[in-house]
Formats: sequence, C-alpha cells, structure tokens
Amino acid sequence: MLLIVKHIFHPTDLGADGLPAFHHALRIAVAARGSLTVLHVSSAPEALQDHLPQSRRTLAEWGMLAHEHDTAGLRTLGIGVKKVVADGSDPVEACLNYLGRHPTDLIVLTTHQRSGRTVWGARSVSEPLARAAGGSTLLLPVGRAGFVRAHDGRVDLRRVLVALGDPRESRAATREAVRMAELLAPEGLEVHLLHVGEDELPVPALDHRSIRSITKHVRSGDVVEGILSVSAELHMDLVVMASRGHDGFLDALRGSTTERVLRQVTCPLLVGTVSPDAA
Repeated sequence: MLLIVKHIFHPTDLGADGLPAFHHALRIAVAARGSLTVLHVSSAPEALQDHLPQSRRTLAEWGMLAHEHDTAGLRTLGIGVKKVVADGSDPVEACLNYLGRHPTDLIVLTTHQRSGRTVWGARSVSEPLARAAGGSTLLLPVGRAGFVRAHDGRVDLRRVLVALGDPRESRAATREAVRMAELLAPEGLEVHLLHVGEDELPVPALDHRSIRSITKHVRSGDVVEGILSVSAELHMDLVVMASRGHDGFLDALRGSTTERVLRQVTCPLLVGTVSPDAA
C-alpha cells in the first residue's frame, strides 16, 4: 500500500523559529520526490523573495547536491521547490486562498505551544489550515528540534505514538503513521498504539513492511494526559492523531483534544483530518 505524498505546503514568517519546520518539509519532499511550496505573507511582497528559506543551499549543506547551483543534481533528486510571497496582512486568509487553488497532501508549519498559534502570532492558523488541507498537517512546536537534523538532513524517526479513537479516527491516524514510515523510516518504524478509555481497544489493520513492531497501550482517565504521559515516558519521536476539529460544546470552550495535546507535547505532532463522510 503506497500512500502518496506529492505536494507539501510550508507557510513561513521567515523567522529562525520556523527553520525546523522548513527542514522537515524539505526532507519530506526529497523522500517523496514531490513538490514543496514555501509561502510567506507580506504587505510588501516584492521586497522579500530573496529572504525565503534557501532550499538548494540547504540540500548542498546536507550533501544531497554538489553545490547550490547544481541543477542536474536537483533534477536527479526529483523534487521541485516553489517560493510564493503573497500580498496581504492576514496569513490565514492568504494560505486558505492559495490552498483553494492548489490542493496539497501535507502542510508543515511551526506553532507556539503557549498560545497554540503559529509563529505569525496574530491568530490561530493551524486548525483552519488543517481543515482546509483535507489531509495531513505536521506541527512542530517552537523550540523542538523534531526528527530531521538541521545540519545534515538525517532523519531520526524510530518511535511513533498513534492515538486511537473511534474506528474512523483510528484508521486515519494509523494511515498517517504508515505514510511517514514509508517515506522516512526505511529500516522500519516502532509503532505504539494508545487507547485511553474503558471500552475495548479499537485496533485497525496495521500490517505493512515499514512497520517493525507494534506495541499496544491502554490508559484510563483524560485522553490528553494519557497521550502526553506515554509520549514523554517512551521518548517518542512523533505523535500521530486524527482530528474532527471542534466537534462539541466543551471542545469549543477549552480547545480541541488536538490543540490541547499540541500545547504540551515534546515532539512533532502529525494530524490527519477525518472527513465528515468517511466510511
């Protein structure tokens, strides 16, 4: 089962805090032999094109290109990088407008844990972008290095926690874990399945060559606390969840489960969106 990732979208505010997310987006594009769009929103777009993250320079530093002008090497890698500076003052609106015209498979962005906001800081960006993508969002909390090394592009993705929910959420979350295993874990991924609750553990089919081992965990109590505690105890490289957005009165008051996990998790969080009409 090959789960395609061909289009990666990375919004940036050009700050240093956002570089780990750029590195993850670029490394995933290389692994997928796909296309990467790097977008920045500015009221003076003509002045900022040269300030966007330098993909060729980064690939040369990683040893994937002979030098930053190695066009032949870039063709061999099979990736394409597009830089976009959108005119505007609202990053959410600009990103949604772009995604409306250019659908993507994966969004990669940085978030501040203390506020649940992206590095733009003015308003929440991650939730509306995740819903608009209709697919996956990889969120990297500021100050967390993640699983892609900045200096050489090496991927340290070995242990992943998959938070299970109802059958649709569980299928969506495990599908995302398999996709990351296919792309970034050629030696196999150690998957930990977590169910928080008193009912029977809903375990979806997870038989794939990229999965080295599967361990099941059951916890009682609060779902967010369960995810955070297991993730910290077992030193996870990635947490994978599925989100329906704000689907209840209490969620609207205190934030969705995904947002609550994001504000405290110590590693990147990959969120797959459950579509309303999913079987």
